[in-house]
Amino acid sequence: MLGYRLNDHWRLSSGVRTDSREDFSEVVAATQTQGDRTDMAVEASYDSGENWSAYGFVQNTMEVTGTREENNRVGLGGAYRVSDRLTMDSELSSGDTGMAARLGTDLLVSDRTSVYLNYTLDNERSDTGVRARKGNMSTGFRSRYSDTLSMYGEERYSHGDISTGLTHALGMDLAPNDRWTYGTTVEAGTLEDPRTGAKTERNALGFNMGYSLDTIRLATALEYRTDIIETALDEETVTESERDTWLLKNTLSYQLNPDWRLVGKLNYSDSKSSQGEFYDGKFTEAVMGYAYRPVNHDRLNTLLKYTYFYNVPTQDQVTVENTSAEFIQKSHIFSVDTSYDLTRRWTLGAKYAYRLGQLSLDREDPEFFDSRASLYVLRADWHFVKRWDLLIEGRLLDLPDAQDSKSGALIGLYRHIGDHLKLGVGYNFTDFSDDLTQLDYDSQGVFVNIIGKL
Repeated sequence: MLGYRLNDHWRLSSGVRTDSREDFSEVVAATQTQGDRTDMAVEASYDSGENWSAYGFVQNTMEVTGTREENNRVGLGGAYRVSDRLTMDSELSSGDTGMAARLGTDLLVSDRTSVYLNYTLDNERSDTGVRARKGNMSTGFRSRYSDTLSMYGEERYSHGDISTGLTHALGMDLAPNDRWTYGTTVEAGTLEDPRTGAKTERNALGFNMGYSLDTIRLATALEYRTDIIETALDEETVTESERDTWLLKNTLSYQLNPDWRLVGKLNYSDSKSSQGEFYDGKFTEAVMGYAYRPVNHDRLNTLLKYTYFYNVPTQDQVTVENTSAEFIQKSHIFSVDTSYDLTRRWTLGAKYAYRLGQLSLDREDPEFFDSRASLYVLRADWHFVKRWDLLIEGRLLDLPDAQDSKSGALIGLYRHIGDHLKLGVGYNFTDFSDDLTQLDYDSQGVFVNIIGKL
């Protein structure tokens, strides 16, 4: 999202949203809609500076594929501070997919505790592509018990033409000092299919921890999740399966010296199903990189990166033909990305990446074949006005094992947010991504990007 403040009262903002819908069912109904949709919205907001604010927005569908419908929409909303402790907000909109409404309240019970109640009603298609009028009500609290400890809890109820049910969530955050932070989350709920009565019961427990001191930053998060899933085979027969999943996420940043920084991450997932090994899944992504920006010559920025990627998809993952994604991927990816500020307005950059990958189409008795790729990127950034950049890229993807190559261009418009963040929107004229772990070719179209700078 990009925003611009006109004066003390008025603000203009715009944003782009892209989503993809696929039906994961073994048999797809003819009435289902699948494909991609890209929407762009422009909003004008007014802050009275007293006890109320208002906004209006217009949304237009820029691109649709498959059988997706457009979602052109117009709406109004606002917030009103009833008292020093109570605030109410609402929104009403209408468009191609029907009416939508939202109503919310936030009550400051004390200087440390607030409670809230929100309700939304919309007429949109669910993740499986089925049109559904659905409502979501959430109520909860946020409380700061001390300068180091805070807690939150929430009840979420969903109803309508989608799976209905109640989900409970509770969390706690602890910051005993400036170096360490800790957090825990617990979530439990049961959802029921309104047509078949089949239930999915989910329980999850999570823990996260962070450490920061001068030149080093560490963060880790661990989650254990169990799903008990009912599947209605017909009106009388219901089967039940259980899936246990472990999720692990780690990040690292270490300033070796003023010129060099070490960055890394490790993401891991292990999912096991009671239906057997064919339905299990594993995922590993390990990244190690060196960022170089010499203090005495800060026009130059370089990032060297190595990525190990290993993916055994679960049976629930599907291909574009809506069949089970049974292939296994393991890849080693090396890349170097550098940029140089020629002047205050012009920056030139280049990227080279190489994938040494292997694929197997057989999960039970893997036989791997090579899947190598080389990516070449040349780009230019034009800093044409304060805090705004225009990006132009030329790309070439070489696939020697497939005896194929692809090329094209990309353009983007970015706005600087502070000294370490850029937000942008653009269009990719090629169908491939600069992320070589992605093996599909569906990247053409509008994109939104966030870039962090060290």
